[in-house]
Amino acid sequence: MKNIVAKKIRLERLKQNLSQQNMADELGITAAAYSNLERGVSDITISRLFEVSRILSKTPQWFIEESPSSHDNYDKNLVESGIKHDLIILQKEMEFLKHQLTNVHLQLNKK
Repeated sequence: MKNIVAKKIRLERLKQNLSQQNMADELGITAAAYSNLERGVSDITISRLFEVSRILSKTPQWFIEESPSSHDNYDKNLVESGIKHDLIILQKEMEFLKHQLTNVHLQLNKK
């Protein structure tokens, strides 16, 4: 059951084009803690499920209910597009960090 809920949360987040960081920020937790919830590493509490439900505009029951083969019939393209979205965000973050590192090197060379 835990993995079904986690999988539904992840796929609904991807469907709504939200990053894990977006969800973590909304929930007031770290991205690592959110990732653990989404991967089923950490158990999700009832109160946290209600918070996730509010953010994703679904009922808590929607995440708990298991329709026949629901966890096997998700659109593969949806998952792939979500992964691509996450990769683009990471790429932009890396470019920003490279820019900051270059500025630090320039400042150190001036001294």
